[in-house]
Amino acid sequence: MLDAVAASLESVLVEAHALQVEPTGNGFTHGYRVTLRAGSGELTDHTVFVETSPPEATRPGVLTLRNPATGEKVDVWVYPADPALPALRTAVYAEAAGVVLARLGLPVDGLRVSLAAYRPGKRAVVRVDTTETAYFLKVVRPPAAEPLQAKHTLWREASIPVPAVLGWSEEGLVALEALHGAEVISLLDRIQHPAALLDELERIVTAIATVPSTAAARASLVRRIDWYEERLIEQLPEHDGLIERTARTISRRFRAGGAPPPSRTVHGDLHLAQLLADPNAPSTVTGLLDIDTSGWGDPADDAAALYAHLIATVVHDGGSRATVRARRCSVLADGWRRRWFGASEAGFVDRAHAIAATQLLGHALSRSAAGTAGATELIERAHRVVNADERPLTGSSW
Repeated sequence: MLDAVAASLESVLVEAHALQVEPTGNGFTHGYRVTLRAGSGELTDHTVFVETSPPEATRPGVLTLRNPATGEKVDVWVYPADPALPALRTAVYAEAAGVVLARLGLPVDGLRVSLAAYRPGKRAVVRVDTTETAYFLKVVRPPAAEPLQAKHTLWREASIPVPAVLGWSEEGLVALEALHGAEVISLLDRIQHPAALLDELERIVTAIATVPSTAAARASLVRRIDWYEERLIEQLPEHDGLIERTARTISRRFRAGGAPPPSRTVHGDLHLAQLLADPNAPSTVTGLLDIDTSGWGDPADDAAALYAHLIATVVHDGGSRATVRARRCSVLADGWRRRWFGASEAGFVDRAHAIAATQLLGHALSRSAAGTAGATELIERAHRVVNADERPLTGSSW
């Protein structure tokens, strides 16, 4: 496939390395770093993305390849020509970005840009540094730009410390102020008592629930449990029994939780890397990022997402005793989950456990599709949490 991409660019593939994989639609988007040799002998590096479940419509700048034996097709494009994020090509080149930012009345003297985060087909974050200041560009699908800037205004009016909007464009760019502080996930070694951070997390979730919303949050992952089950079995057929049992238990426990209460505002992707704090006061949240997926929803989704990200960090670091960060994430995960049992609504406990297990299967799927270690452990942890009661699951000490 990558040979065909190289040929379309009148080059020959020299080498390729997998970079990332993102579940999208009914398949995946795979990213590769490739080195190509042109007819002149010149070597060039490119980042190529391959979508395994592309839309039927033809898109500019996208190469469609079809397997003649199966009829299956993939779409291929070269970064930064993301067909879902047309403003990305503007944002990542300083000269082009400078024109748009100046039009928005933003500082551009000595402008430098650098990619801070990127989820192909979904969104990107570009850091902008100038002689006088720094800020960020959120790159989203064009229809999402205006609603996103409106969300930031609503959240700030509700005293939630999200970045202020400095300007936006209908092409899919939202310029945001750079908040002070560091990600809480990077400050765990400075926190003296886990209860202080857990109290702060509860306070943040409660405050978010009071923010007005005009639309629903991102749909809960648990709604796609059958898809996660099928994809995981394709990737890890040797664990099909465990995957099936876990998926069936998730469905049963989610149903046992009943319908959620009247919708409250949720973040939609809450975890410690979305929260900022002063390094000198790491248990006090001073900033909240990435409210793109926020809206009316079930608070159990935010509770479960936070738990699953903590466990995924433990697995990524090599186990609960491998690093200080892993050990403390393990303790926080236990403490956070056990607080669910104090919820006033009984169904919350079952829904949160079912959604957390689904989130862990999602982390496992991303790892297995990318060929990285830890997928099996995440499936096992999903099985444990969906069957869990109030007892701790990790046993680590702070």
